[in-house]
Amino acid sequence: MTNLNVQDTLFLSLETPEAPMHIGLLMTCKLPKGASPDFMQELHASLARFAVNSEPFNLRLVEKKGFGRYRPSWEVADEIDLEYHLRHEALPWPGGQRELGLAISRLHSFPLERSRPLWEFTLIEGLRPDRFAIYLKIHHSLGDGIGMINKVAGALAESPRGLSVPPWAAAPSARVTARSTQSADEDWRRLFQELLASISGSGKRAKGTPLIPRGPRCVLNGNSTGRRRLATQELSLPRIKAIAKAADASVNDVVLAVCSGALRAYLERFDRIPKDSLLATVPVALPRPEGATIGSAVASIHGAIATDQADPRKRLLAIRKAMRDAKEEFRVVPLSLQKAINSVGMQVMMMVPKRENTDPERAAFTNLTISNIPGPSQRLYFRGAEVDGMYPLSVLAGDQRLNITVLSYRKQLHFGLVACPDTLPKVQYLATQLPVALHELEAAMGLGRASGRKVAARRRVRRAPAPSAPKARRRAAPATR
Repeated sequence: MTNLNVQDTLFLSLETPEAPMHIGLLMTCKLPKGASPDFMQELHASLARFAVNSEPFNLRLVEKKGFGRYRPSWEVADEIDLEYHLRHEALPWPGGQRELGLAISRLHSFPLERSRPLWEFTLIEGLRPDRFAIYLKIHHSLGDGIGMINKVAGALAESPRGLSVPPWAAAPSARVTARSTQSADEDWRRLFQELLASISGSGKRAKGTPLIPRGPRCVLNGNSTGRRRLATQELSLPRIKAIAKAADASVNDVVLAVCSGALRAYLERFDRIPKDSLLATVPVALPRPEGATIGSAVASIHGAIATDQADPRKRLLAIRKAMRDAKEEFRVVPLSLQKAINSVGMQVMMMVPKRENTDPERAAFTNLTISNIPGPSQRLYFRGAEVDGMYPLSVLAGDQRLNITVLSYRKQLHFGLVACPDTLPKVQYLATQLPVALHELEAAMGLGRASGRKVAARRRVRRAPAPSAPKARRRAAPATR
């Protein structure tokens, strides 16, 4: 058996029907040239012949309690019913992005069944024109976004005739061998040892930053239901890099600035723009123990994303400074302490919804999580079908009603937005504002073909309380849903 570390244990122990703790990947694929009408049925049948013999897909959760503590572990399952985990669905007519979004939203809303290995793989046919989709769902305790992307990418081929296998049959890479992660007991020992040595009685870390960062209160935060709604969008990676170069910023700084501009438009229409900037949690990948093949290895930094700044250029520069400061503080803290702080922070954040936040000015924690995952730079194929889109989906943590996760694939950035539709309306509108925010940022930095007059006109349109997005905005951003 393999014991779980503290972080992965928390993903299990803090899961509720209102807060499922699985992550997902949506891939859209082009049907191979000359594909038969029965291609999807044949694909399903061929995948069903592969044995489930690769971690983490062959692991079963063993839950037990001892001395009042929750002590889960993983064991290799003796037998796995692949018919349960491998599924096949079809979109209703007309099979567009809206129908796909609704289907994935439904699938992403249901928690995984703990009596079985914690993953599902769904083939979805009927996506027009001449395409299909794949949705992989896996529990966060089994892996993080980077681990999932690496596992999937390693199972795909780089040419139409190349060898590709389902992820549950993919061999581990040459540099990875099966090995247990650090035990929960050791994590807890270091956790309390280092926290007692590093945290002052004032409730702040040694450098004076708050232990529990709290953003301004707005519609992005509050209690939620277990329902989820997906929205997706694509942006040009070369355009993002050009802005980053002009501003002496990182690609992630520009991604945060684009999200910030879109969030301003969304809040202006559906709520209000808070006087203080929204505060974002930004996950940071940590080095994995040598040989580790399962589990999460992430910590987080927190920073203001300058939504209080109306000027796109000033917004980007403010984010650049905030992220540099956050990264510098992150670098001076020992790795083991970062893991401990992140575990405690996650536990506090996840327990927040159980207590009503009565503060009229502040959210219970940060306003949202924005994650940027490096993905494959080459074109990939699955069983001869070209993968033309890879959209990551994540969890809603604590009282957050929105998560934005970004994955690079080839020359595009693929945005996966996950929200609770019962408490956060029209997340699709937020997705349509991402290209507009990028356009405005290019104009503010003197890049692209947009004139200041056009940008000003767009801002005036944004303030109009119309029941639907203006036609000019729809033309500028014919986004996926």
